[in-house]
Amino acid sequence: MDPASLLLDELNEITRRAGEIAVKARESLKRELKPDGTVVTNGDRAVEEFLRPILSGLIPGSAVWGEEFGFEAEGSAGWWLVDPIDGTTNFAFGGPYWGVSIAYAKDDILELASIYLPDLNEMYLAEVRKGTTLNGRSISPIPAGPIHDEEIVSYSERLIRRYPKADLPGKMRCSGAFVVDGTFTATQRFRGLIGMGEKLYDVAASVLINQELGADIRYASGEPFLIADLSKDAKIRDPWLIFPQDSGFAI
Repeated sequence: MDPASLLLDELNEITRRAGEIAVKARESLKRELKPDGTVVTNGDRAVEEFLRPILSGLIPGSAVWGEEFGFEAEGSAGWWLVDPIDGTTNFAFGGPYWGVSIAYAKDDILELASIYLPDLNEMYLAEVRKGTTLNGRSISPIPAGPIHDEEIVSYSERLIRRYPKADLPGKMRCSGAFVVDGTFTATQRFRGLIGMGEKLYDVAASVLINQELGADIRYASGEPFLIADLSKDAKIRDPWLIFPQDSGFAI
């Protein structure tokens, strides 16, 4: 087994432990509001506090950019992109749609990814050029072709308000957790997703997971979706998508 695959095995265990820490935090949950009005809990902080030293130790010289403890530029040995609990509001009020998201990137290439959805008992792992697994089993590639009216696509009302005349495909759904919409796209419970306003740590793991399944990942305008363009502490300004190849969709 090559070194990257060995790292993925370790990442599997680390991500599962992070999920267990989050579940445990629910026993004495404390909710707060951030200045931007979003919810944060003691679980979010506990998970990131656990992940930061263990991930940077996994690859010496790597940096960690996580949601709760701030931006850190890529280190000499790469970068961990961490959302300790994505879907915090769901988590905080007892909903099952939340998870731990971790990706490793080096020189603007996503190399490893893990997403764990504890309440659904689903562990997703991906390694560049080696595919994606769900609970240890390979996921089939995403079938190419158009999105039909009856199929589910994740996007929010904010997108509709910005593009009121756009012919958006499928039936709209939004789980409130990017990790859920991203993994549901990987498993084709959702046919695709359109994002807007996330940061790189929110989406990195889902991007690699779906990239390894042959998804079309780009801006809705048709421009390429490049990790290098997202390496600052700023939100993704324009709508972008994870769709089947040959969907024919653009805004």
